[in-house]
Amino acid sequence: MNTKNSMEPKRPFRPELPFPWRCGSCGKDEVRMGVVSYDAEVKYDGRLYTINVPNLEIPICQACGAKVYTEKVDGQINAALRFQLHLLTPEEIRTALDRLEMTQKEVAERLGIAEATLSRWLNETQIQSRAMDNLMRVFFAFPNVRSALCKSASEPSLGTRDVTELAESHSSTVLQKSQL
Repeated sequence: MNTKNSMEPKRPFRPELPFPWRCGSCGKDEVRMGVVSYDAEVKYDGRLYTINVPNLEIPICQACGAKVYTEKVDGQINAALRFQLHLLTPEEIRTALDRLEMTQKEVAERLGIAEATLSRWLNETQIQSRAMDNLMRVFFAFPNVRSALCKSASEPSLGTRDVTELAESHSSTVLQKSQL
């Protein structure tokens, strides 16, 4: 997450640490949980987007107004970005994996990504690109796409010709072999 408004380092969210917290800006023990409407410019996939989180739960210093950006706050902003851009959520990706009875490793191999990359999407430490979101949607929706991607390593011409040309080429190769 790259927001112009929040260049401060993120503080890990630790629910065991009771409020009030000491403010990093003014030093007073006045940081308490608050709810604000939050607007941010977020750079995603090479473009700048303006997002709004109408009810952002964020620690705020009651003395100076400084906001404390925690991992939980960052998660809310990421969720708002995913919602605004209509990207698959980690829960939707997990549900699709379960529905297809496929492991993360199997899906990652077929999509041509590292298993660790898929894991970062599922653990909300990274947001997938629009292109990968589109590929996952097609992969999850269409069995023939899953089948084609399973065979893509053994079919180097996949995508370089029309499917009907590939089928005709395959048929003529089989016919030639049977005539031998």
